[in-house]
Amino acid sequence: MMLHALSLVVSALTLQSYGKPLASHSRSLSTRTPSTSFSLSPSVSGDVFALHGRGVISNHLDSQGMLSGDLPASRNLAAEVLAANASAVNLTDPVGILGAGPGGLYTALMLLDLGVPFKIIEARDRVGGRLFTYTFPNQTGAPYNYFDVGAMRFPNTTSMTRVFHIFDYPPLNENGLALKSKLRPYIFRTNNSLLSYNDVSVVRDDVQALAQDPFHSSAVIKGANSSAYLAVGASAIINDVIAPFATLILSDVYNHTQDGWDLLKRYDQYSARGYMATEYRPSKSLGLPNKPLPLDVIAWCETFGGSSGAFDRAFSEMVLDNVDFGWSPNPRQSADFFLIDGGSFQLADTMAKYITSQQPDAFSLNQFVTSISALPNTNGTGTIGVNVTTDYNSTQRFSHVVSTIPLPVMRTLDLTDAGISPLQLNALRQLDYAPAVKIGMQFQSAWWTNGTTKSGRKLDIVGGQSYTDSPLRTVVYPSYGDPYSGNTTTLIASYAWTGDADRLTSLVAGDQDRLRAVVLRELAKIHDVDEAFLRDQLIDTFAFSWTLDPYTGGAFAFFGPGKFESIYTSLTGPAANGRLHFAGEALSTRHAWVEGAFDSAWRSVLSLLMQQKGLKHLVPQFFENWGTNEEWVSLSMKNGTDQMDVEGMLKNSLFVKHITAAQLFD
Repeated sequence: MMLHALSLVVSALTLQSYGKPLASHSRSLSTRTPSTSFSLSPSVSGDVFALHGRGVISNHLDSQGMLSGDLPASRNLAAEVLAANASAVNLTDPVGILGAGPGGLYTALMLLDLGVPFKIIEARDRVGGRLFTYTFPNQTGAPYNYFDVGAMRFPNTTSMTRVFHIFDYPPLNENGLALKSKLRPYIFRTNNSLLSYNDVSVVRDDVQALAQDPFHSSAVIKGANSSAYLAVGASAIINDVIAPFATLILSDVYNHTQDGWDLLKRYDQYSARGYMATEYRPSKSLGLPNKPLPLDVIAWCETFGGSSGAFDRAFSEMVLDNVDFGWSPNPRQSADFFLIDGGSFQLADTMAKYITSQQPDAFSLNQFVTSISALPNTNGTGTIGVNVTTDYNSTQRFSHVVSTIPLPVMRTLDLTDAGISPLQLNALRQLDYAPAVKIGMQFQSAWWTNGTTKSGRKLDIVGGQSYTDSPLRTVVYPSYGDPYSGNTTTLIASYAWTGDADRLTSLVAGDQDRLRAVVLRELAKIHDVDEAFLRDQLIDTFAFSWTLDPYTGGAFAFFGPGKFESIYTSLTGPAANGRLHFAGEALSTRHAWVEGAFDSAWRSVLSLLMQQKGLKHLVPQFFENWGTNEEWVSLSMKNGTDQMDVEGMLKNSLFVKHITAAQLFD
């Protein structure tokens, strides 16, 4: 489900060899059949991201001496939940939800189901956040004259449980709503798409051409062993870097071990580039020198990774991203991807329509939050609520606040009296968000499907992506509508992130004529078509940089080395004495995905339920209806029954210890 939804095309999935061609490593964690019939259980289990998060939190608690032993504060909190009597919801003020993106909407669905009053405050004039679909005003190709600026594809893997549960969620599929019926296959890879590097384009399934060093790699890799690296190829090298970690992590899931986590933790302080340059040793089967990779080889590999500067992020992010897109030791496995007919905004729109049907006054749009402050008790002890000020002049009082405001924007608010700890403020300052740019173009025809090259070869590209070292970096062809007939005439001419997006952002913010000229020139070179032909075909252009968006300040979380330990552990705990809860994809282990926003919202709702006297009795119902997440609370059943053992689940949960620690160390 991506926040890209903002989806990050991971290096090892998109890599092709500059030298020796290799079998495609399509990767999958999927345990489901290739259909659109999904489990109704939202519980997250058997998932590498939950296990990774659990490892991070366990390590953090252990460093504070709070992982083992009998902790009175944690024991008392769990006991209070178990002792709570079933009663009506008792809140003086509603829960405030800041942001109507996927995380905020999911929070609202959960609270609505539990009967907890809430109010959603949204700065934009629409819901959806990074679920943003742009529709061109010209009707050519209608109703498929749109493209997804944000989320655009949803892999059906065990890491995306909550999103596929929402596709199935009955209230979103009745009384005129039909979310699940809008799912369509997304074509992630197609053999006729192109690899275009050093101004040379090759059809990606042309094995013979790829074997001839068509991209002149020998000109960029120097040194005594350059021929060996070229012969092995970038794809095999990157796969070899990732495989030991990914294999053990997947083994952890199936064998209930933590060997993969222990190995990954050992190198969490490294960037991908740093690990490859200092610690990595090639497998003997590759026949490469038994030493770290030369810097020019690393740069060569990164060129094929779809993103300049991606190797500067945390090595753990690189490994997890590959698993995210379905990495498997078995190259024959592949993940099934889906899209939403009408654009990914349909997900947000359907959720919002249902929420409004049940609570007509749920949304306050065009309300930009400017400050958050904790409301102290009149006796000077504790906090009894949270005040939220919008547009500097209107203040609303809430019992709790779940903030899904993107963290770069959160940094610009007045948080002086918000009760945020120094560690949390430091984490807000340190967090990096990656830039991302999408440039959509509407043409008179689907020339990439029905057109021909200058040499007369039919392009015949249906879905999938082409990869290039040009400024465009990734060209995404439509999978929606009827792509095989070429009736969909909109194209994502460029999808770029990290350093490549930074450079395109300067054009997005500047001369639009120059931007169009650059994009058309590069499209013509990549596809070997006449530039004048593309100019005649072009109807309209829409370019968007998430860095320039005042409501996000970036596309998605981009953790550097060691940042999971510092940022994730700080901001997954509440602030304001348990009244302010942070959510959003950045505060999950599933960065850049809608699933991450959903997962963090689940954690935030559990946090507020457990810390509010009038809501604690709802925790068992919450687990029953909205599942568990083994990162925080593992599902267990009473002996010989199909009833959840809530007492055992809470007593053994990391979550109770974590939120207790967050308040002890404020």
